[in-house]
Amino acid sequence: MRLFRQIFTALAAQALLVVALPGGFLLWNVETSSQRLIANRDDEHLARLAALVPEARRNGKSDAQIIAELDRTDPTILGGRVAIIGADGRLLAGPASSPAIKEQPVVEDGRTVATLRIISPPTRTAIDREMLRDHYMGIAVVMIGIFALLLTAAYWFAAKWSRPQRELLRVSHEVVDGASDVEFSEEGPRETVATMRNLRRLANRFERVETARRTWLVMIAEELREPIEAFGKRLQLLSDALSADPEFKAEIEADQQRLARMAQDLHAVALADLGRLPVRFADVDPRALIHNALYNHRQRAQAAQVTLESSTLPPYTILVQWDAARIEQLFGALIENSLRYVPRGGRIVLGLESQRDAWRLIVDDNAPGIDVGLAQQLFEPFYRADAQESPGGSGLSLATARAIVEGHHGRIEATHSPIGGLRITVILPSSPPSF
Repeated sequence: MRLFRQIFTALAAQALLVVALPGGFLLWNVETSSQRLIANRDDEHLARLAALVPEARRNGKSDAQIIAELDRTDPTILGGRVAIIGADGRLLAGPASSPAIKEQPVVEDGRTVATLRIISPPTRTAIDREMLRDHYMGIAVVMIGIFALLLTAAYWFAAKWSRPQRELLRVSHEVVDGASDVEFSEEGPRETVATMRNLRRLANRFERVETARRTWLVMIAEELREPIEAFGKRLQLLSDALSADPEFKAEIEADQQRLARMAQDLHAVALADLGRLPVRFADVDPRALIHNALYNHRQRAQAAQVTLESSTLPPYTILVQWDAARIEQLFGALIENSLRYVPRGGRIVLGLESQRDAWRLIVDDNAPGIDVGLAQQLFEPFYRADAQESPGGSGLSLATARAIVEGHHGRIEATHSPIGGLRITVILPSSPPSF
């Protein structure tokens, strides 16, 4: 729209210039033509009067009578403006002589016996003013009509010239937003249409690369899961055969579980990126899921000297339609994220609150130094608030959590925790929406 306004304003300014210049010239021409007509009329009337003066004198009329009769019979043109000057330069009749505007000799028998002198400029008569007004109005109407036509043409040209640019802007926005099959009009300058075609080819190529990338991630994640599981079993057999130290066995088991979680999280994020994360809805009690999360991760929390607990839970049974395995994976990802940052002696608190037709799953911790202002980045894959201070971890925990939440048609957000660190709030509908 801005480009349209710029083009239209430029064309409208040119239209105004096109109308103003010839319009001003026409008005000047009418004015000067009117003055010439009045001057020519004065010349004709003065010449006619000069021819009548000798005859009037022969009929016995004095010069004063001649001027008086002129003032009576021709009051709007020469009346009050003409004086008769004698051959010797004396004023014979008429108003006091002033610098002559025009003079006309009075010739009798081949001799100049007097001079008629116009001593004041002409004035327009009512007819003159009416005619001049009509001319001005006619010119104004024509100029306004031409200006209106030029404005209409300017509007049409501005719309025509700006349409391909607006179309190009729209196509570029769609490409930036990730659209691959971009539709556009083939009308417009060849360069603009060619640019839009190139953008569409670029979008298609990028879509193919992006789809391949997501597919590779899914395949890599799937391929990793089986060897990691087999590797863990073989390490366990090897440690049993060698009668390894129990602490060494625990470390091997922890590392194997960590690798398995990383592969599982990568698989979930990759599937969600493709829009194919499987979610199987069934009746489940959220309280039971929280208790399971506390039980499954309590040992690891104790090893890190972190208190893992729940806030006050509803005392009654709750039935919702969620994917229990995915929600347990969600809790695991959120607890895993908190354990990376909570210091020894810290706390992780799981909570459950009702919200209309939904439930809020809350994970609070007292990890210091978390910048909640970077809430959107926290849920990006492989993002770490501080890579140097966070011990281990793949950076997939919150990305996995977001993928599972979106698969349940919910939302996830990060805010400050009332116990001093980060609060992750997950809002899930009690049942999936019916489309």
